[in-house]
Amino acid sequence: MKNQKMYLLAKLIFGGIVYLLLNGCANQIDSNRQLARNDNFTIIHLGKSDTYASLAKEYLGSAKYASIIKRYNPQLSLSETNYVAIPRVNLNRTGVFTNGYQQIPILCYHQFTKNEKGRSTMVVSEQEFRNQMRFLHENGYTVIPLSDVGKFIRGNKELPENAVVITIDDGYKSYMEIAYPILKEYKFPSTMFVYPEFVGAGIALKWRDVKTLNDDPLVDIQSHSKTHDSLARRPLGEDDDTYRKRLSYEVVEAEQIISKRTGNVINQFAYPYGNSSAMLVEMLQENEYDLALTVKRGSNPAFSAPFLLYRTMIYGGNSLRTFKKSLNTFSPMDLK
Repeated sequence: MKNQKMYLLAKLIFGGIVYLLLNGCANQIDSNRQLARNDNFTIIHLGKSDTYASLAKEYLGSAKYASIIKRYNPQLSLSETNYVAIPRVNLNRTGVFTNGYQQIPILCYHQFTKNEKGRSTMVVSEQEFRNQMRFLHENGYTVIPLSDVGKFIRGNKELPENAVVITIDDGYKSYMEIAYPILKEYKFPSTMFVYPEFVGAGIALKWRDVKTLNDDPLVDIQSHSKTHDSLARRPLGEDDDTYRKRLSYEVVEAEQIISKRTGNVINQFAYPYGNSSAMLVEMLQENEYDLALTVKRGSNPAFSAPFLLYRTMIYGGNSLRTFKKSLNTFSPMDLK
């Protein structure tokens, strides 16, 4: 793909204005802050209070993109220079570098408990979850919306380094009671996959809870099928017509119900038990889904199959050391 040279203007700061002039680029100074720009970069004069985070918020829309600005200003400390280059376009849409490639871990949770230990490995304690979110916050990880992964795979978005996605399956009320307040405290986005036949059960969220959560910009509600039935072909065999009708019931009807209840565009799907098929992928594509998730452990580079994304289950009782192993955000490789 075009515009993938990672360090095209890596030393742009010290010779930046001259570089732009020699290449016939726009160099009109619009203000005391902006010194020059071309199609790819804006060179600005730094203020005393500027940080990579404040620059990312001002120019890229969010402080979480600070590492992207750092990427194009290597070996520079803001305290040692008066100028910095701000990327204006997605220069590295695939996250491929000379020393390896970026990949995005998608974490999967189910239930939570206030007790010290859950009754099964599918239940993560409040303290475990808090420790994990604190670890992400304190160790340079950026939690991004799941939708950003789709944009990354399609070459439409450059992602910050150490990007991670948080997802929650099924729609247990413990998400709202325990996990959601912690996520909100750290301003971490999350995607919750619900299936309509579970909503309203004793240990599940009610539809009014789902709507309340969905009204928060940090929460996205998406589809986990209608009944949570395995969507692989029946072991004893199904003809194509019967199988297609069952898939339509699980995919299309679930989408209609969830969309009506939330007002959302439903375009992300989590396979129950991680089970998929070529016919199911085709149906998701026909219904304009962007991506779908398995429960196969691993991380996702830009060249991932969007309807077979890896997702790592996070279990209760695992140590923080085990949690760290789920956060593989870069694969080293000599690509020179």
